[in-house]
Amino acid sequence: MPPAPPPGGDQPGGPQPFGQHPFGSTPIPPSDSGPYQPGPYPAAGPYPAGPYPLGPFGATGSPPGYAAYGQPGGGTPSWSGLSIAGFVLALIGLLPCFWFWFQVPGVLGVIFCLVGLGATKHGAKRGRGLAIAGLVIGSVAVLITAGFTLFLYNSNDCTTDGLQIDCHFNDGTTP
Repeated sequence: MPPAPPPGGDQPGGPQPFGQHPFGSTPIPPSDSGPYQPGPYPAAGPYPAGPYPLGPFGATGSPPGYAAYGQPGGGTPSWSGLSIAGFVLALIGLLPCFWFWFQVPGVLGVIFCLVGLGATKHGAKRGRGLAIAGLVIGSVAVLITAGFTLFLYNSNDCTTDGLQIDCHFNDGTTP
């Protein structure tokens, strides 16, 4: 029988004797700087003292409408409920059933829109356009109602009995 080879001797992939390179070449001598050699670049010095230049988003460092991480706020402002309610009430005031003595939706729409304009003045809330549109529509509805009511009460063809108005318009062709 042939003798067994010594452990780690000629076996590929087996353990090698201490100090011998596994592929038979000479090992790399250790250096004082470790495995990395110094490059051609100078050593980094301390960072320059502030103030640092502002980024593309200004002093906050975040895009408009967004807060920096960990900072309160951000996002888009909420809608003004008074502006929305005033606009809706002004539209309801345009319905012909409110064109007589009680133009409550139009008047409330004008009041709500005026308050909504104050709430949206400095951009704290959204809905300034709704408030302006509601103010215009509500004002027109109130003026139409006032003009229509004045016309009916002052017409010679209409008689009033309290809140009831009876109108008989004659075009001049019938006696």
